[in-house]
This record gives sequence, C-alpha cells and structure tokens, in this order.
Amino acid sequence: MGLTVHYTINFNGTQKQLIDKLGTIRNACMDLPFEEVGIVEATKITKNHIKVYNWLQSSEIPNNTDKNLDMRDLILKMIGTDIDQMIQLGEWKHEGKRHWKEQKPTTIVELPLWPGEGCESSDLFFEKRGKQWVCKSFCKTQYAENFVQCHLLVINLFDMLRAEGFEVDIYDEGDYWETRDLKLLGKNINESTAMISDMAGVLKKHFGAENMESPIDNCKNYMKTD
Repeated sequence: MGLTVHYTINFNGTQKQLIDKLGTIRNACMDLPFEEVGIVEATKITKNHIKVYNWLQSSEIPNNTDKNLDMRDLILKMIGTDIDQMIQLGEWKHEGKRHWKEQKPTTIVELPLWPGEGCESSDLFFEKRGKQWVCKSFCKTQYAENFVQCHLLVINLFDMLRAEGFEVDIYDEGDYWETRDLKLLGKNINESTAMISDMAGVLKKHFGAENMESPIDNCKNYMKTD
C-alpha cells in the first residue's frame, strides 16, 4: 500500500539494439542522483531454469527462514539466474475465475536501477515475447526518504525511454506523469500518507501497537502545497 508508479514499456527491435539503447539510458542515469545504477545484462531463461524454480517454490526450501531463502537464492545463482528474474518472468493469463502465470523459455535484458533510500527499485526488466520486448513492473515511491527527488527521477527515466523510441504506458498514482504539476503530486502524497496513517492507527488500536509495525511509522511523507 502506498503511492506507486506502474509502468509497461515495449520495444520493437533486436537484442543488440535494446542493449545499446539501455546502455544510453544507463549512461544518462549515471549523471542523475540515482542511489544505484546497475549494468545492462542479458540472460537466457531455459526450461531447466523454470523447472528448478517451480520445484523450489513447491519444496520446503522457500519456507521463509533466512537459511532456506539463502539456499534457494544460491541454487538459482548456481544455475545462472536469480529470484528477481524468476519472480518477474512470465505473463499473467486469465480465463473466467482462473488466473495463472505462464512462464516460457526466453531471453531477458535488464538494467537495475534504485532511485533512493526507502524507494522501491525502478528496474528495467525486458522479456522477449514473440517479436517484442516487454517490461511491466511498478515502483512504490511512498516511503522514499527523499520522496520528491525519487518520484521525479522515476518520471525522468520514463521520459528518457520515450525519447529513445520505447513505447511507454505509465499510470502514476501521484498524477505527476500526466500533469507535471508538483502541487497535485503534493496533494496526492499527502492524502495517501494520511490514509495509510489513519488505517495503521485503527489496526494498532484493534490488535495492539506492540503487534503492528508499518512502514508509515518510519516515513510519513508530506509535501507543502501552498
């Protein structure tokens, strides 16, 4: 829960063209105040990767102890992938009330990006689907220590992608992408922070403050809109 930017980015071209363009984006991000900028990498996801991942998810290893999670991550690393890639891999399918994620062997090209402390990553994770490369994800900026800087960095990233010829479809819960209105962004983050704070307060009152911990306790983002 919290103010989030959702994004779908498509690219029509070869793997080399995609890597070159993401290299250009990476160089531009290096000159911006991103907390971390990774490198552009391509990974082939095989049937074996998917088989091992699904086995790990259905076995005892994913039980949420640090030891089991470390073991899962080590196994995936040993076969040439990682948990983030496998979680993002695939396309959701819907048929009536049935929903499932279809995962197929493919190639992924990614550029890891982290806007700042408290903000979620804004990684660019492109999966080859047919003749098109598709990146579909989201970045929650609600709890960023420097909310305005992080939110605007994410929007700037999408501006750069669009300028490089990517097809960009953005849903910004702060409404800044569409309007470029800082006052409106401030109104939306203030309302979101107030709503989450109120909800957390109600839950703490019901279950006991000692039994509840919320990210909003450590980061209440409010913007001046006057």
